Amino acid sequence: MRIIDTKGKLCPVPLIETRKALRESTAGEVFKILIDNKTSFTNVSRYLSDNRTVFSSSESGGVWTILVTKQEGELAVTEAEAYCAPEISHFEKGDYVVVLASDRIGDGDEELGRILMKSFFRAVHDLDKLPQKILFYNGGVKLAVSGSDVIDDIRDLERMGVEILLCSTCVNHYSLGESVATGTLSNMFTFAEIMSTASKVVKP
Repeated sequence: MRIIDTKGKLCPVPLIETRKALRESTAGEVFKILIDNKTSFTNVSRYLSDNRTVFSSSESGGVWTILVTKQEGELAVTEAEAYCAPEISHFEKGDYVVVLASDRIGDGDEELGRILMKSFFRAVHDLDKLPQKILFYNGGVKLAVSGSDVIDDIRDLERMGVEILLCSTCVNHYSLGESVATGTLSNMFTFAEIMSTASKVVKP
């Protein structure tokens, strides 16, 4: 089976690769597309649907697998790039850092705290000015592991140029070494340096 591996590639590349594979395939042929970006997965799915193409999808560890069956006839929609929602809508980063010491926001209800954390990441994603860096320490490192409710949002921010740093001592303390899904391991001295030189430190 042909595999179209677009992991690590931003829109419109996954769309262009999908269109190319459809054009090169024969009716009834099945091929697989691998995508590690939620926005690109949504855009490719819309493109396939509008071209009346049979497909199924699944997700594991932040990677979407799309199984596509080529249909008879020509493509109804040829301009794949038109489906590309902008991956990077922000053209400027602010001189501030975000620090996260927990996997939830606030000290009240835990479930509410997790809901607020998801809302916070969506809000940061849409800010006109993105943070320079996001620092994760103590329980905050749990947000950057496979299966986290916000792992896709964190990966998107990293692709948009936000540096993601994780406290290595904290990762080891929680035995999360094998589960870390994004970011770079760092230490508290570096964290202290970053926070002491930033214009603003945001701690939700």
